[in-house]
Amino acid sequence: MRRFPVIAALAGAALIGPVPAHAAEPNLVANGSFEQARYSDHATVGGWSCEPGTSQFGPAHTGARSLSGTPTESSQARCTQTVPVQPGATYTLTAWVRGGYAFLGHDQGMAWAPPGTGWTQLSTSFTATGDTARIYLHGWYAQAPYQADDVVLSGPDSAVRAPVAPEGPIPDETTSHSVRLSWIGSPGAGSYRIYRDGTLLRTASGTSEVVDGLVPGTGYEFRISAVNRAGQSALTAPVSVNTAAAQAQAPPPTRMLVATPHAYDVWLAWEAVQPATDGYRIYRDGQPVGWSYGPAFTATGLRPGTSYTFEVTALNSAGESVRSAPVRAMTWQLPLT
Repeated sequence: MRRFPVIAALAGAALIGPVPAHAAEPNLVANGSFEQARYSDHATVGGWSCEPGTSQFGPAHTGARSLSGTPTESSQARCTQTVPVQPGATYTLTAWVRGGYAFLGHDQGMAWAPPGTGWTQLSTSFTATGDTARIYLHGWYAQAPYQADDVVLSGPDSAVRAPVAPEGPIPDETTSHSVRLSWIGSPGAGSYRIYRDGTLLRTASGTSEVVDGLVPGTGYEFRISAVNRAGQSALTAPVSVNTAAAQAQAPPPTRMLVATPHAYDVWLAWEAVQPATDGYRIYRDGQPVGWSYGPAFTATGLRPGTSYTFEVTALNSAGESVRSAPVRAMTWQLPLT
């Protein structure tokens, strides 16, 4: 039988406006932006325990992805997460939602929004009564799909229970001297420790970090742990990374540089250079403004109605190529208001 939201059952739940966040405290939700995934599998929601009918393919409030849930007659397309907290401490849980009926809650209450095409921020607060708190998102039985994004749990991290180990790490953008490591965060973590070949290398506040200073043509092993005031999680399973081999000479210059302007940015693309194992350096009006692992880059922070000149060089362990032929781009002129 089809079930619909019952207003009486929602007594005490409310649509609440934004509540000021605790600026000095981390977001205790793992993968609250729904951007983190193992490899390219965004069909499985990372960091959450979800019912069937959920994925990270929804339209985003910020970033590129959001949680998308399709309820059925027997399922709310529910996602839950258990977060280590401090008993007696106060927490605020917020999220942006759209689509069908959407619910944001915890062990002590919830907030909800009726169907809508625009994004609405939900907020609900609670005082922790134990050393963990269960938070959740869901839609309503047999109703339209919902989307949720930018879930934040603000408050002090746990001084009682250490977090579980994060998921990952996943190596990416490996050059002769560096590698980018990404992992799915651990609920309740305040920071993460990166270990290289069994030795603590550094502490990171986010879930992605570029490790540089590596030797070309060398193998390394990386592991990650999550940390809060209660202690440190176990280490992740190790991941092996091999840096690009040393090159005897710098790469040749890039070719076919093209520019596609917009009002505030210019998208650049060029022909890839095979020996460019360390990526590409981008110049704007003669000054370096960025680096790209692949043969494309978006130059941002530009002024409308302004002409810019761009050049690109290729990089490897032996050095930097000469600059490409320059390309000029005029950003769009905005109409006067």
